[in-house]
Amino acid sequence: MNRLVRIALTLFISASILIFLVLQRLQRAKEAAASLRGGTHNPMAESEFQMVYIGMGIVGVMLAAGIGLIIAAIIKGRQQKLDSDG
Repeated sequence: MNRLVRIALTLFISASILIFLVLQRLQRAKEAAASLRGGTHNPMAESEFQMVYIGMGIVGVMLAAGIGLIIAAIIKGRQQKLDSDG
């Protein structure tokens, strides 16, 4: 298997695990917002929601990088095939 594809698969697996962790964090943030006075205006709840947004941003970057690596591997494979044929 191509090295770029292996790296991309590792990124996809890591992003999947991070999504589950972020969802758990989101659940705790909702519980904190519901149980404490002030609701979502509570500093603790706002901090938890901020961490969720940061986590989802990291997941998005990891997925975009993985897709970029897959596209790079496809382009590289086509170029090598054209060079060996011609």
